[in-house]
Amino acid sequence: MSGQRDARLEESNGRARMQLFRHILVPLDGSELAAAALKPAVGLAALCDAEVTLLLVVEPIDDVIKGPAETIAIDSQWETWRSRAKDYVAAVCRRPECQGVRLNGDVVMGRVAEKILDYARDHATDLIVMTTHGRSGLGRWVWGSVADKVLHAAPTTVLLVRSGA
Repeated sequence: MSGQRDARLEESNGRARMQLFRHILVPLDGSELAAAALKPAVGLAALCDAEVTLLLVVEPIDDVIKGPAETIAIDSQWETWRSRAKDYVAAVCRRPECQGVRLNGDVVMGRVAEKILDYARDHATDLIVMTTHGRSGLGRWVWGSVADKVLHAAPTTVLLVRSGA
């Protein structure tokens, strides 16, 4: 059938492993709530012998920072944010719950939902695992829902982990 994943069993280290997923994407935002997606993502990766990519999207910087002595260009701001984001992703990769699977991290700049979708398409992602932040009502209407946008436009399977679960 077109569009359905072909699950195969492969032998790895003397154990049969399900090859349902090969590349799992976990979008992070720097919060522990978003990091709650790590446990199910790493667990699935271990079962499937899949690679996990942790992705942090830095939102675009709209304004140039102007001070009395100098103006900081957007490029300088981006490099500062990128460096902090890379440090965060590297720290997450070292967490005990992330050990035992092939794991890497990446940092990109842009609109969060769009960049997650672009990354999934451009990097042959089989599964996106992310948490929902649990906004409802006015908060959801004002801020939108990154998870909702990804869920409805993703080129692949999406696993949403309920916030606080």
